[in-house]
Amino acid sequence: MNKLQEDAILSLYKDTFPDLARMVRRMGGTLEEAKDSFHDALLVYMEKEKTGTLQLHSTPKAYLLGIARIMWLRSRGKASLSPLPDGYHPADVPDTDAEEQEQSLLKGIILSGRKCLELLKAFYYDHFSMDEIAGKFGYNGRRSATVQKYKCLEKVRENIKQAHTYAK
Repeated sequence: MNKLQEDAILSLYKDTFPDLARMVRRMGGTLEEAKDSFHDALLVYMEKEKTGTLQLHSTPKAYLLGIARIMWLRSRGKASLSPLPDGYHPADVPDTDAEEQEQSLLKGIILSGRKCLELLKAFYYDHFSMDEIAGKFGYNGRRSATVQKYKCLEKVRENIKQAHTYAK
């Protein structure tokens, strides 16, 4: 990812995450749930953009909000998707410290270590199969690579949680 792409993603993050956090809070969710859903939606967005399969019918912000909302509802076991809650107006989003959240995410990824960063990049951005990742990183097989990818994701999540805890 080049500097221009990184800047675009960071700008989208700063502009969109506060809206999602407020929406999730109004629907009874937590900040951590909002972060998890948003990060997953951001990965979907970036993957689709990289592969050229991203089809926007509105703004990137609206797309991300929609995907993150669906992911959050699914994580809560909601079978049907309800409309946006009454009174939800994106313009009413409070000015949260998006830069602090961005730094927390970046720090979490950096603290996960170079090998995790490379593994996650190979899977999410380079679209390597788990068999290719196993060969490239010297794992015994697909299952070992899958387990390591999961451990890396958990390490990033834990680093973000710790950074958030220490910031309080």
